[in-house]
Amino acid sequence: MTEAFQAGEAVWVELCTIDPQQAEEFYTALLGWTVRHEQLGATTYRMCSVDGHDVAGISDAAGLHGGRPRGWIAYFAVDDVTRSAEQAVTLGGELVTQPRYLPAAGTGAVVIDPFGAAFGLYQGESRAGVQTLNTVGALCWNELDTGEPQRSVAYYQDLFGYTTQQRDDSPTAHPYTVLMLADVPVAGVLELDNEWPNIIPSKWITYFNVGSLDEALTRVSDLGGMPTVGPVDSPHGRLHLVKDPGGHTLCLVQLEGGLRPSRAVCDLSDPAVDR
Repeated sequence: MTEAFQAGEAVWVELCTIDPQQAEEFYTALLGWTVRHEQLGATTYRMCSVDGHDVAGISDAAGLHGGRPRGWIAYFAVDDVTRSAEQAVTLGGELVTQPRYLPAAGTGAVVIDPFGAAFGLYQGESRAGVQTLNTVGALCWNELDTGEPQRSVAYYQDLFGYTTQQRDDSPTAHPYTVLMLADVPVAGVLELDNEWPNIIPSKWITYFNVGSLDEALTRVSDLGGMPTVGPVDSPHGRLHLVKDPGGHTLCLVQLEGGLRPSRAVCDLSDPAVDR
């Protein structure tokens, strides 16, 4: 067991989609998830787990996050979600979901950064975040794909206090920046082409570990999704961008070396945990 995530770490991922039932069927078949339904106000939240460990959520866009399908949202730990939400807006972001208490979890909010990427803020209480990292079917990395890398990095540095590390081992020809908390890598920033008329909004990409990339890509197609970019050989394993049947982008990686440090994440609702 470990202490809760430190402020600034990516602690949760959630798919916001117009068809959560379709998403549930796709991801359970693709990643081996077990899904339980939890009531959240007037909507249903789907909590997804692997071997009893919660790894992600699926939300209904009709009831959350401004009524729009935001796709995969990465949530970052904060000590004071109200204060961090205010700061995110002051720095140029747009608050689309006000801080909201989530029973048996904590308080979350969702922001659009100045360049179009949706991300979340999460103040954990009874639940710190994901309960496993890097295992098959679980979160292993978060990456911001953006045409405004310098300005995007500055925004998240101001918000979360990151330092940066430049990586020369990126499998693409594009510059790659790693956001760091001390010596802990938190997320990557990939520079995209951003010349008019091909300007595209920034987007956070969620990476999930798979046991076999080739088998996973076959399942993606069979289940109504679509492989898009890849396969790409990286220092951490072969990876491939795909779209699920709702059109939401994610990355599958056959992980060989950890992108984030593995850890046994504590569940703060466990009475054995000394808080």
